[in-house]
Amino acid sequence: MKAGPNFAGIAAMVVANLALTINNALVKLALLHLPPLETMFLRAGVAVLLGVPLLALMVSPRNLRDVLDPRVLMRSAVECGASIAFVFAVANAPLADLTAILQLTPVFVLLGAVVFFRDRVGPTAYAFVALALLGAMLVAQPGGAGWQPYIVFGFVSALLSAGRDLLGRRVHSGVPALAVAVAVSAVSLVGMGVPMLLLEQWVVPAPTDLLLIAGAAALLTLAQLLLFMAFRLAETRAVLPFFYTGTLWSLLVGAVVFNALPNWLGFVGMGLILISGIAVVVVERRPARQAMPETDRPIKRFDWPRR
Repeated sequence: MKAGPNFAGIAAMVVANLALTINNALVKLALLHLPPLETMFLRAGVAVLLGVPLLALMVSPRNLRDVLDPRVLMRSAVECGASIAFVFAVANAPLADLTAILQLTPVFVLLGAVVFFRDRVGPTAYAFVALALLGAMLVAQPGGAGWQPYIVFGFVSALLSAGRDLLGRRVHSGVPALAVAVAVSAVSLVGMGVPMLLLEQWVVPAPTDLLLIAGAAALLTLAQLLLFMAFRLAETRAVLPFFYTGTLWSLLVGAVVFNALPNWLGFVGMGLILISGIAVVVVERRPARQAMPETDRPIKRFDWPRR
């Protein structure tokens, strides 16, 4: 593939990660005044209102029924669980630390593919996986002064996000990525709404909170479209390492918006996750390139990405 399309795909991935990071920051700001499940319920509602017209414009009408495909709905349910874990984490843990933990998602996908799909990886990849997990421990710092208990929800979110991506391998290649994104938001309306009614007391959002949530939903939708473009424009092995720019964006946004930076151990841990994650992609680039055609779309964090 020529350098031009690869550059365009990389640019789309980098901007998508920025959009996702700002989306997370806006959600974190809204959580200062609103309960967690209500916040995510409202974001899902706005995302549906934005996504359905886009879906109608961008795909064939017959593809609208893909939203109700059982495999899409199962994947969406797991994504909803990842979002619930994420919102409890982002409400209480530093944004940069949480983003670094979420960067473990591709590592968990690799391990899950070995366990459930019998994918083969070499010993070098396992070494980098161990390095990434060590980095995650340095970020979380259990038992240390920098320990944030709610970061555990970040690990849960990363594991469920990996489950989402593995389930995505079973979704038919003809299902458009935007249909999957709309399905996630639609399922989240129920998945967030029911526990919200049972566990939380409704708080009337202020206009500023509604603007934050609407902005988060718009950025999330934009990120999903950019991720779709990134994997369609460029080679997977060229694009995937730039997923880890999310950590850099989160450091910048966390410092500017929340005046928060990790301690030195956290920085070391982020570096280990970043290096090992990119190394796994490079070392195992052949399996990575084979996995994408099975889904024919960028089911990652964002779609991985979360969030």
